[in-house]
This record gives sequence, C-alpha cells and structure tokens, in this order.
Amino acid sequence: MALAKIFVLSVGSLLSGGLFIGAATAAAARSEIRFAISPLFPPYESRDAQGQLVGLNIELGNALCAQLDARCTWVDQIFTLSIDALESRRFDAIMGMASTPQRRQLIDFTDDLYPLTTHLVARKYSGLLPTVRALKGKRVGVLTGSNREAFALAQWAPAGVIIKSYWLNDQLIRSLVAGDIDATLQGTAEIRQELLDTEQGQPFDFVGRPVTGQQMGTAVAIGVRKSDPQLRGDLNRALEQLKQSGEHQRILQRYLQEEPETAAAPDGDGPHFYPTEIALPFSEAVRVGNTLYISNIAGLDVRGNPVKGGTGAQMKQVMKTLHDLLERHHSSLDRVVKCTLMLADLDDLALVNEVYLGYFDRSRLPARSVLAVRRLPRSARVALECVALTEEYREPEAAVPN
Repeated sequence: MALAKIFVLSVGSLLSGGLFIGAATAAAARSEIRFAISPLFPPYESRDAQGQLVGLNIELGNALCAQLDARCTWVDQIFTLSIDALESRRFDAIMGMASTPQRRQLIDFTDDLYPLTTHLVARKYSGLLPTVRALKGKRVGVLTGSNREAFALAQWAPAGVIIKSYWLNDQLIRSLVAGDIDATLQGTAEIRQELLDTEQGQPFDFVGRPVTGQQMGTAVAIGVRKSDPQLRGDLNRALEQLKQSGEHQRILQRYLQEEPETAAAPDGDGPHFYPTEIALPFSEAVRVGNTLYISNIAGLDVRGNPVKGGTGAQMKQVMKTLHDLLERHHSSLDRVVKCTLMLADLDDLALVNEVYLGYFDRSRLPARSVLAVRRLPRSARVALECVALTEEYREPEAAVPN
C-alpha cells in the first residue's frame, strides 16, 4: 500500500510538473503574436511611402499586443491562402477577416473588432442598384476569394449578373474606371479611400443601400486555429480591456467614417412605381403614401415556370415571394390589410388555405377575396395580390433571387 501511494504521488508530481511546464510554454508563446496581413487594403492594412505598416488593423493589433505584454510580428500573406497557412502554423492569427459562417467551419474567431459594411459602387446616374433586376446582364467586379465574391456568385450570378473576379483591388478599380466592368461590390471604407475620395473617383458613387447576405458576414474579427483556444481567449480579454478604456473606439474613429447616405426619398406621397425584374406591362408594386399595392404573385420559379409539386408547392412559393417583397419595401405580413386570391380550380381552396394560414398571425388575418380564374399566367395554379401598409418611406432593399 505504501509503495502504491508513493507511486501515485510520483505520477501526480510528474503530471502536475508537466502541466506547469505546458502552462509556462503557453505563456512564453504569448510573448510574441504573429499576425498574418495582406497590406494592400487601406485604410485597414497597407504600407506608407516609407514602407511602414499603417492602418486600422495594424493599430488594433499593436494595441492588443500591448495589453498582453507581447510583441506583434506581422507576416505578409496572400489573403486567399491565409486559412491554409494558419493551419500550417506559418503564423498564429489572421488579422482582420470577415467572420462568415463558411469560415467559422474551418477556424475560430475572436469577438468582433468592428462592423463590416458592403456597398455597390457604380457611375453616378447609371441607374444601377444592388438588385437582380438592375444588374442582370451587367458586369460586377469582386476580389477573388473574398466574401463579396462568394455572395455575388451565390446570389447574383444565377440570375444573369456577370461576375468578374480580380486578384488585386487596383486592377479591379482600373477596370471600373476604364469601363470594363459596370460596378463593383466592395467594402465601404476601402472603396471610399481607394476610389471615391480620389480625383478619378468623382464620376462614381455608392448606389443603393448596403448589401447584406449570409456569405458576407456582418463584422471583422481575428481568425485563430480551433486548436488554440488560449490565444483566442487572450485576445478577447485584451480587446475587452481596450473597449473598457475607450482606446478601441478612439482607434476606430480615426479610420471608419459614418455610413454613406442612401438615396433620398422621392418628393411627396407618390405614387412611386417599382418595375418588375423583367419587362412586363405592370409594376411589381406601387406605393402611395404608406400604402403598398402589390401586383399578383404567381407560383413561379426564377425562370418564370410553375413551381413543381402542384398547387400546394406553388402557394408556398407565392407566400415566400410575398414575404420577401414586403421585407424589401420595409413592410411585413402582419401589415397586409387586403388580399385577392386567384385559383385555377376552386377545389384547391382548402389546400391553399392551409398554406396561407401558416404565414399569418391568426389574430391579424387580412381581408380577402377569392376568385376563380380560368387561366393564370404561365399556367400557374394559384396567384395572390395584396395591399399592405409600410413604414415611413425608405428605399427598397436589394432583392435576391429565390
């Protein structure tokens, strides 16, 4: 028994000693943090005329290192290859990366450093907007491997928008100025500094509202390996200390301007007409004051063909399209006041009602009429047109294909 106790104590001593050594090694590793950067993206990270690193990400990184009493080492890295290089331990963290759901599957991220906004930029008075309707057949430039490229390829390209990818931002900007592309989807701060605030950028401007989507994320953070929770925790604690002291906000204010204003509201209470995505002899919707009149919505897919699966599947598509259209016009299903339901066969009414009621609050059902229509557009089985109330006028959101 005594020997057993001695053995257990000896093993325990070795284990605790090993843990102590491991902790000391981890602490020692924090004496230096190697950040990957791509210094081609002012105002976030770039080099000045003397070759010194400057920018928001550089200042934030240095401030975090100071909080941790560590030395910042900056490692130049091609952005599109940075996640693979992180996993191969070429550096410890990626400084300034949009924390999208797709990237979170591969690596971990710290708490958010600052918000991320994206705008479409085009020539003034071009009539372009960040909608499928406005961009169909147009050429939109994006950076290879960026979250904006992922969004554009997923949301716009299938609907006929031509997406052109560039390795370098200066190549992209030259193409825009030369007319080789019609617009670019860019981070608000970098395109403002690189183009809009320059002499050659005066013919260009932000068009429409900020573009949002799951592929782009909403904020920038620091990427770390999933196997390094210690570093993630250290950086988060240091970031919180910077926020508490006010230093974080002071750094941001030097680089991030207020969001650009969106298009001004039209004068008066209307009517204001919103055309369909393809040339049709009617508007998608017309707004008069705070009332939105919505043209009939049939159960069609993005190619204009009836959704497969019969009347029930088509009605689900109708309600999804109505929901998305209302959101774009800053309304919602609970602000619908009247609908007219059109059916090719009244025997389908019970099935359609089952789908319809699944989208409305039972205490806020709109008034409704039901019509039997011998033939609906494109041989659809069901269609719906509605009237809804909207918020005080705001420019409609960018539409994305179904």
